[in-house]
Amino acid sequence: MHHAPVGRGSMTVRPLARALSPLPEESLPGLLLRLAYRMERSPARAARLCGLIHRQNRLPGEYLISLPAERIGPFAAAARLNVEEANALTLSSFAAVYPPLASVRIDGSRNTTAARKSWAASISTRYCAACLSGNGSPVQTLYGGPWKLRWHLPVSYACVTHRTLLSHTCPRCGGTPNRPTNTERQGLITHRTTSGLHPAQCRRLVPDVHGTPAAPCAAHLDHHQAPRVPEADLSILLALQHRIDQRLMCGQSTADAVQSASDRYFFPDLIVAVHLIRLSWPDGARYASSTSLADLIDRHVSSAAARRHTPEPDRRMPNTWDAPEDPAECAAVLVAADSLLGHEERDDAGMTDRVRPLAASAFSRNPANIGASLRRMDVSPAMARALLCHAQGFYRASGHRHARQRLPSRQSRFRIEHVPALLPQEWLSAHFDDLLSHWAHHTDWKVRHLRRVSALKLAEMSGGGTWPDCAKTLRIPWNTAQQSLKVIRQELNSRDLWSDFERSVENVASQLDWGTDRVHYGRRRELLSSWQVPAGDWAELCRDLEQFGQGVTSPTRDTATVLIWTHVTQGDHLHSPVLGALRASGCSTQRLVASINQLRTPANRKGGKRELLRRLETYSDLLSTACDRPVASLQTVGLEIKVTAAHLREVKSP
Repeated sequence: MHHAPVGRGSMTVRPLARALSPLPEESLPGLLLRLAYRMERSPARAARLCGLIHRQNRLPGEYLISLPAERIGPFAAAARLNVEEANALTLSSFAAVYPPLASVRIDGSRNTTAARKSWAASISTRYCAACLSGNGSPVQTLYGGPWKLRWHLPVSYACVTHRTLLSHTCPRCGGTPNRPTNTERQGLITHRTTSGLHPAQCRRLVPDVHGTPAAPCAAHLDHHQAPRVPEADLSILLALQHRIDQRLMCGQSTADAVQSASDRYFFPDLIVAVHLIRLSWPDGARYASSTSLADLIDRHVSSAAARRHTPEPDRRMPNTWDAPEDPAECAAVLVAADSLLGHEERDDAGMTDRVRPLAASAFSRNPANIGASLRRMDVSPAMARALLCHAQGFYRASGHRHARQRLPSRQSRFRIEHVPALLPQEWLSAHFDDLLSHWAHHTDWKVRHLRRVSALKLAEMSGGGTWPDCAKTLRIPWNTAQQSLKVIRQELNSRDLWSDFERSVENVASQLDWGTDRVHYGRRRELLSSWQVPAGDWAELCRDLEQFGQGVTSPTRDTATVLIWTHVTQGDHLHSPVLGALRASGCSTQRLVASINQLRTPANRKGGKRELLRRLETYSDLLSTACDRPVASLQTVGLEIKVTAAHLREVKSP
């Protein structure tokens, strides 16, 4: 059989005279092994004839992930395939439904550590002996059954068809199929220049005890008996493998892949749950469905830890993130992870309650970068919330990814725009009485800090981010928010009242969730950011109240503007736009603050001041209604209030 040489630039190849059609689910290395055996050539020669040999005479392992564009055409032509069939031999066919594959990048300058670490793939494959022995057809009788593509995925640990766990080592030499020696760079096929081996034979070189050159092990992997597990455990393992396979195989059609987009977090959440089970072990032992499965996880965690501390000679040191190599151990930890997530029912709230304690345990036992790495993974919102670091009532959106996402710490029906800068007094009275009853000597000043911190917590629940993020959205100065947190943390820590605080805020959040008349405080703050009481309205508000005079603390138009803004936005008067503008211009705020305090002091609420406060409250209610109209703008709000202001003095005090 004569073939034109493969040109380095042209990549011209001839169709193989003895090509083979790919078997169902067959991998690229599996097809090359069968082609080589049929042509009585080495896999390296078969790959060269197909235009797959790389520079430096390599057959790169990254071809398992995907074939370079310049290689697909020549390979398809040589193997008598179309482009779709060629791509179907690589893991790229799973990328739409198995997210780790979409993020991994392997090229000629890297090995496959990144793929193992991210649970994307393993060049060293597991196998089912019954599948390798073939289905009895003439072709499979001669050349064996398929080395299946999905066996390279860490989440494949069993063969549902033959109801058995996969194997990962040779029964004779104990070697791992396709793992290179320390002197050989990881390639698509190990010992690719060795010819004459059946596709199902072990290719590992075994040194002879008498000093002769090493020879292939050549044991028939298709005769291997897989490890046996109790039938009850096997049924559980196969049930999860069946669900995993269904999700993997739905990527074979475009329609199904689009349909599965809503379930895109199945694998990322499952993988992160595996990490939590391992990092917090044995805290998650209750999620193992049997003692024997718990023993397998314990064996894996113990052996991995031992090998990290005392690595064996000539053995790769295991990485914290690598999937378990042993299929039984991998199966056990995946089943426990699935149980942690809630099996097939992904109840977000329940899942968060289960995951959060294990996350706290895992992060406390491991370096900070471990927790940060987990929190940066692209997981579901429920999992991301469970991974947030919780300290003294607040969650930190650790890692740059979540800081940009502003991840809410809770599933909420209300939005951050519905949160005022200070918790309204009626909300405080309705939900914080129990907390305040345990809080001795609480002053109005401390209660004000409590109202501010509670608002920050509601903002975190609905909008996410760190407390400075929330303070910025609510237009609370950073140093003010920090001071309030300092005061409240001292008070709650000294009396161990954090659980009471979180319960009270949760009650407010539940009320907002189910309320139908939520106030859009964000819109109110925006509309009134540069608003001032119109001069005509201020004259109407003060009509018949001339006794105020022109004292230092007498009410002014600015006084009314600040008090109305405070009432409408439920903000802190000290942070009103009017006072902020005075500070920005370098002017003193002392006179205006004194005027505001004079009106706000309960002892002064009599006579003309009492009447003015009543009118300001009525005016504020009218302004609030105008702000909440769907088409509200600063101009329409001012017009509506101007029309109604003339009637304020006609409303008498009760």
